[in-house]
Amino acid sequence: MKQWAIRILKLSLVGLIILTAAGFGFVKWTIAETSLSVLEEKTKREIDPYTTISSNIVLDEGSVVKKDELSAFYLFSAEKMSSEDFFADKKQTNALYELKEVPGLLQVNQNIEIKNLLSNDCADVYCYQHYVSFDYIPSIFWKGLIGVEDQRYLTHHGVDLKSIFRAFVTNIRKMRFEQGGSTISQQLVKNLFFTNEKTFSRKLKEVVISMYIETLFPKEKILEAYLNEVYWGALQGIKIKGILGASVFYFGKKPADISAYEGAILISLLKGPSYFSPLKKFERLKERALVVYNKLIQENLIPNEPGLIWSQKEWENWIAKLKRQEKEQYYQSVWRTLNDNDPTLANYEKFVLIQKVADVRSKINDKFESTKNGRNSISDISVKVMLGAVNGSNSYSYYSRIERNKEKAIFTERHQVGSTIKPIVYSIYEEFGKKLSDMVPTKEIKLDLKSGPWSPKEAHVIKESEVSLVDALLKSYNRPVIYLANDIGFDKIEEKLKPYFKELKIPLKEYPSELLGSMELSVSDLRDVYSVFIKDECKKIKEGIREKDQSVLYALSDPNLTTVEHAVDAVMQKLRFFGKTGTTNNGYDNWYVAFDGKNLSVIWVGYEGDRKTKSLGLYGATTAFNVFQNYYRDHGKRFQQFSCDLAN
Repeated sequence: MKQWAIRILKLSLVGLIILTAAGFGFVKWTIAETSLSVLEEKTKREIDPYTTISSNIVLDEGSVVKKDELSAFYLFSAEKMSSEDFFADKKQTNALYELKEVPGLLQVNQNIEIKNLLSNDCADVYCYQHYVSFDYIPSIFWKGLIGVEDQRYLTHHGVDLKSIFRAFVTNIRKMRFEQGGSTISQQLVKNLFFTNEKTFSRKLKEVVISMYIETLFPKEKILEAYLNEVYWGALQGIKIKGILGASVFYFGKKPADISAYEGAILISLLKGPSYFSPLKKFERLKERALVVYNKLIQENLIPNEPGLIWSQKEWENWIAKLKRQEKEQYYQSVWRTLNDNDPTLANYEKFVLIQKVADVRSKINDKFESTKNGRNSISDISVKVMLGAVNGSNSYSYYSRIERNKEKAIFTERHQVGSTIKPIVYSIYEEFGKKLSDMVPTKEIKLDLKSGPWSPKEAHVIKESEVSLVDALLKSYNRPVIYLANDIGFDKIEEKLKPYFKELKIPLKEYPSELLGSMELSVSDLRDVYSVFIKDECKKIKEGIREKDQSVLYALSDPNLTTVEHAVDAVMQKLRFFGKTGTTNNGYDNWYVAFDGKNLSVIWVGYEGDRKTKSLGLYGATTAFNVFQNYYRDHGKRFQQFSCDLAN
């Protein structure tokens, strides 16, 4: 053999050895840098996925719940029975029955236990996923996936060369990227370990790991991981991952209750959750679902049942339901509940509170749209809540804006308290001999301050020239407060207010607007003030220093007589609880403080953006009070009727 031929052969062998070594090194390096422990951990789960270590939820006999809220919570719980069967069973046993006074509410006629929420296994923000092991995944899903995405899945070893060649030819013929040729294993690897970048090296890595995991895991475990990790679109602002999330978000069912045609719809969505979005492109999804369903029948992967195919009316009803749920935001409230680790409140109570806050914000949004108040953004409407036993050291706090620091919002940031201060002020007036039955003028009063003349304004026209103190308190009038302080002496009132309000501006006679709530407190500060005040007031009653009928607590305990009289509903009208609204800064700060005999609640609803309009047009009676009313009415616990017995 000639020398040049030998040289070429040697160089070829060296090149082959180098290429082989490089390939081996690339494979070894790719496997080493890929955290396969993630997949190993996920596929080791053999326990019943419908379990939870959290305590059961108990709905108290004599309480009230909202059916739609209970249904949404139940759907994400560890209960296997469908919500339809659950409600049918409770209705048959008379454990739940409908309240005629308010449509949609159910009376709990006996204690009902419900398993707690399933865990959320997705670590991303605004994402839901709950892992379901293969034995609990109905065959429609994995059969449908194989039939549509990877027909040779059971015979290839991670890479399907025929599919790759077919995709290559198709893409060359059409001169654009139309087919990918990826197997289920490759798609899983891409979702778990790599990004969507379209580079040759990323594709090579994907091939290596796909072939490698097929040597480590049985086919059903790869299917299990894929069906739990795949992205299924987004609803209510929540990214949906996995088969359980897709089933409950799109159809309000656990996977076991999904029909073959519904399964075909979900499999269709995998091709492109945005491209086939039911809320935006439902006709496109409808066409693909029919193709997928018929293909599964042709491949003998599902029984031939054309009767399961939806009519146009069924499609329209489903889309209408999804749109309604987008507005109601129940599933987002479930997500926020699952991401709230505060143990002070049970999950169902958290969920109801979070949902009531969402409802109020939605109503404010509707008001903004109807009044063309677009200069103020609904995203800047915030709600802050603190509630808990008046004697307890632990209170539950909630802040509606997840992107901002809750601790700072609740404990540091201050807002004008408005009329919430008035019960304390009137109680002080009683210490100076004033009685709630006494009369006080309502006409205009002018004070000469160092800063200039000042007169308190009224939110409404007062027809009477004088009213009783109790009426002035109930209607939250301003001028009577100043008349009484001027009569008693601002310096005397100042000394009594100092223990409650550490940062009171003095001398009070130069800052009389503080008696109307111009001072600023955080939500936590106001709760601390009221905790002390309620205990002091109740102590006076228990010791006989003050009669019940002369106590501001009892005077404000009938919602039918206070500033919320037009907002209180048929259920809460029958109950008694101390409550005081506060509306200040032209509606930019709205409060409700309430005490039911055990629990003290402080709720603020307001605007935290640039205040671009003269008035926001909101009131404590229609915002903060609604959060309180709807939460305490529907949270599944008996309402604690007002008394001082538990306030020590």
